[in-house]
Amino acid sequence: MLFKKVALVTVLFTCIAVQADTAPSYRYVQGSVEHISQSGEDSFSDTGFGAKGAWQFNNNWFVAAEWQRYTDSESYTEVFNNEVLNVSASLTLDRYYVGGGYVKPINDTTNLSFAGYLGSYRLDAKGKFQAFVDNQLAYSESFSTGSSSESIKIETLLRSNVNSKLELSGRAYYEYLNAAVEDESQYGVGVGAQYHFTPAFALTSELSHGKLLDENTTQFSVGARYHF
Repeated sequence: MLFKKVALVTVLFTCIAVQADTAPSYRYVQGSVEHISQSGEDSFSDTGFGAKGAWQFNNNWFVAAEWQRYTDSESYTEVFNNEVLNVSASLTLDRYYVGGGYVKPINDTTNLSFAGYLGSYRLDAKGKFQAFVDNQLAYSESFSTGSSSESIKIETLLRSNVNSKLELSGRAYYEYLNAAVEDESQYGVGVGAQYHFTPAFALTSELSHGKLLDENTTQFSVGARYHF
């Protein structure tokens, strides 16, 4: 039902708006709320945030950078007679990308880009353990550890201004992650849309599905983009 509503809104935008006469540009900054979910043995669902930007310095070439963060935390308490145990833990995943690409015009309103990125995955874990006896702190211990892995990603992105208000996009990517995982290949496909309230300000949404850290992964984001 949700996808039918989205499709209906897209059709309405297409019908009532004026036809665009320019192709999408790679000069913007963006902030977004990110949601990620994985299926499989270690399935989970989490919400984070991200930021990205791009600068197109001539008709065909651009540079870009992106950052995403996801944080998951858990805590629980156990009681044994006069003893109380408090345990808390948090896990944070940061993903960074920096790179550039080439833009190939398809027509006046559509272009296709090919880009390459250097990436880094940073994983930080923190925890705390406390034991109380007769409401008095008897033992306390905390830990913090982190690790990082590098990656190389290639991506192709098709963008089209359907009209002066609506942009639609589709992308495919492949990423090699140098980490201790069963399959170091990460890959996926995605679709996106932008609704322009003004020529400079737009509401964005993106949906992608693929393989991430050995698991089937779906990512969805909603954000705001400023074009300059």
